[in-house]
Amino acid sequence: MLHRRRLLALGLTGGALGALSAAGMKAQTIIDSAPLLQREINAAAKLGRVVQIPPGISYVSRLRLPSTVRLVGAGRSSRLVAVGGGPMLSIDRAESVVIENLAFDGAGHAPGGDGGLIEAQDTAELRLLDCSLERVAGHGAKLLRTGGMVTRCRFRALAESAVFSTDGAGLSVTDNRVEECGNNGVLIWRSAAGDDGSIIRGNHFAHIRANRGGDGPYGNAINVFRAGGVITEGNVIRGCAFSAIRYNAGSNASITGNSCSDLGEVAIYVEFGFQGAVVQGNLVDGAALGISITNFDQGGRLAACTGNVVRNLDRPRPQGMDLSGVGIHVEADTVVSGNAVDRADFVGLEIGFGTGLRNVLATSNVVSDCAYGVAVSVAQGAGSASVTNNVIARSRRGAIVGMAWDKVTVPDLAAQAASYPQLAIAGNQLR
Repeated sequence: MLHRRRLLALGLTGGALGALSAAGMKAQTIIDSAPLLQREINAAAKLGRVVQIPPGISYVSRLRLPSTVRLVGAGRSSRLVAVGGGPMLSIDRAESVVIENLAFDGAGHAPGGDGGLIEAQDTAELRLLDCSLERVAGHGAKLLRTGGMVTRCRFRALAESAVFSTDGAGLSVTDNRVEECGNNGVLIWRSAAGDDGSIIRGNHFAHIRANRGGDGPYGNAINVFRAGGVITEGNVIRGCAFSAIRYNAGSNASITGNSCSDLGEVAIYVEFGFQGAVVQGNLVDGAALGISITNFDQGGRLAACTGNVVRNLDRPRPQGMDLSGVGIHVEADTVVSGNAVDRADFVGLEIGFGTGLRNVLATSNVVSDCAYGVAVSVAQGAGSASVTNNVIARSRRGAIVGMAWDKVTVPDLAAQAASYPQLAIAGNQLR
């Protein structure tokens, strides 16, 4: 059991110490409990014991966790407050580390920069369970070549992101609450394109900003970059400056059953050099663009976009460029089927863009109350598409139109379909 350290200037212990916050102690001398706690951790690891962190506040800095150790607290009442900058906990080349039922407080100044309050690298199994991380000037957990799970944790008031995994080893991020992040929620990245196998499931995200600006790297609840085989499932996402879910060059993507609302840009984005994506059963309410599966010019291809409900596409993109008010946009080797799109200010279904069109099947969708129901690229060099058996209701400016890049050039494409032998347009119901 860890013994309490005193505040040298005040001589307080126990409940009196627990009543004082780091913010209220600016004029006092705070004793760093890290040396005592480090000895306790090292001894426990050698003996195979659990390190019990008692209720109360402990001020600590730069602890290093050995290869096999378990830290267990008493919930939010066991609070570790950062002293100085840098990571509070570091893990390097560990086999199995468990951190459970602890509250971590960065005090608004740690770790600083692009670091993590908890950092792990080359760790086979890290389990961060039922913890809270808040007031962090950086990332919450920054992981490199690390596997394991981050489960049932609460992340709040972080300058960067909650979890940043690079070159992960099948990490699971499940059933967490992530709120008030400065730039992203959860990042799953790889240094080069390859299989990752992470799972992001059942999390709640809210209020993700883009303090660093830019045109999309920041402001996303879930950001996947070069990581293949990542499953994003059953998350509830509210209020992001850019996207709820953004996959960039991540092949074999699975994005299913997520509820996404109040997004500043594209709600669900699969972009650049991906090969294979399933976007299924998601709900989007309120964005500049609902679902975009794009960048055939960069090798992005092969997808199924099915059974999604997308509505209220009525806001401009934050960067003030590109088309907005689009329900679903796809480009190459893609099936678009069984979706419902409602109230898109511009186009309900956008099939291709410019020359970025090849082998798209759009069938059995319901599109209602959009300016244009379906827009198909007829730009010179555009490839083939089939638009069949869709229901298109109350399109204000045209039901099925042809577009050359960003301009409508064929107001009634169904009537002029014979002029475009690469297109099959049939069996659609216009209401």
